[in-house]
Amino acid sequence: MRLEARFSMDSRRTEVAKLDEVMKVLSGLKGVEHSIFLSKSVRAELGRIEKHYPSIGPLTVQNDGVFECLKREHIACIVKDKSFRPPPMPTVLLVNNKGKVIGEELVPGHKAKERAGGKRLFLGKDFVIFYKEGEGKGAKFVLPPVPFKEIEEVKGVERVCSSSPSTAGDFYLRNCVGLEDDPKLATILIAFDLSRH
Repeated sequence: MRLEARFSMDSRRTEVAKLDEVMKVLSGLKGVEHSIFLSKSVRAELGRIEKHYPSIGPLTVQNDGVFECLKREHIACIVKDKSFRPPPMPTVLLVNNKGKVIGEELVPGHKAKERAGGKRLFLGKDFVIFYKEGEGKGAKFVLPPVPFKEIEEVKGVERVCSSSPSTAGDFYLRNCVGLEDDPKLATILIAFDLSRH
């Protein structure tokens, strides 16, 4: 019995050390104003908010990234300013009813891809639609899970993904941290599991 209790205490210490390391990495990133771990109640409320995200006109929004984050054991949340690094891939996609990507956010430093047999239509300077007759049926915005390399590099951490919450989710999370609504700030979720070996 004592051996089991000691093993349990040792594994708990190891878990706390890994979580501390994750928080240290996140807090040290350029542009991060705040970083916290989400409690079970905050996670539950965020999931409820994201399930009821309103449509944008005729287009629905599906936040796959947040739902993927909610499947992980731990979720950290950072509040970042505009000096934070750009994402490694588009965080918003326009997907038709057959699952084909017909539009995407333009990530700084990346150019819009060419597509055979279609036109590129730019919405502002940071979104492109790949237009081809008949491909837009049932289109919806999808926010995919995104890699987060700084946490992927932490020893003992696995299944890392990140996501931006919806506007309502972002407002809720910043409220949890005690921050006013500030358009210069935004939240990102970073979710992961801890390896057991």
